[in-house]
Amino acid sequence: MGPTLVGAATSLLVVFSLLAAVDGLYLHLWRYRLHERPEHWLHTARGLLFPGILATLFLAPPRGGVLWLGLALVALDQAVELWDMLSERDSRASLGGLSSFEYALHVLLTTVRVAAITLALAAVPAEGWLLAAPPVPGHPAAVRAVVEGLLPGSLVLAGLHVWLGCRGATAGACIWTRAWSR
Repeated sequence: MGPTLVGAATSLLVVFSLLAAVDGLYLHLWRYRLHERPEHWLHTARGLLFPGILATLFLAPPRGGVLWLGLALVALDQAVELWDMLSERDSRASLGGLSSFEYALHVLLTTVRVAAITLALAAVPAEGWLLAAPPVPGHPAAVRAVVEGLLPGSLVLAGLHVWLGCRGATAGACIWTRAWSR
């Protein structure tokens, strides 16, 4: 693994995480209260996918089955993001659509995320793409520390999205949230 590429990917991952916190916490949950709209479940799906992407492409050296699992999670995340983009016009009509700031933030987020993933994948040596790739030493300690620091927050945010989405739900899958919503 190229330590320079992995370090650059991790730096971009940190930038992405900070910008995503502004977008997700401030704009989506607080300012626009998107957890009260149907598109929230798409954001929740992406929030649930993110820890897996972190673990497979940035924490564990992405090789073999772990690499391919990470790529599958990225592909699924991309599909959910496209679905979200296609649904935003209707979902946000009563809000007047997305603000210019949020459009710009989404473009920046997408660019930084794609750059981080691209650099992480570029760091994978040719033999790492084999399904039965041999094990290798892990990422540098600084990279592991950063990603291990991001993982708990991503899990908490995914849980928050599930809880907010289920708060007013009557479906059996969300019934557990009634006690917490009081």
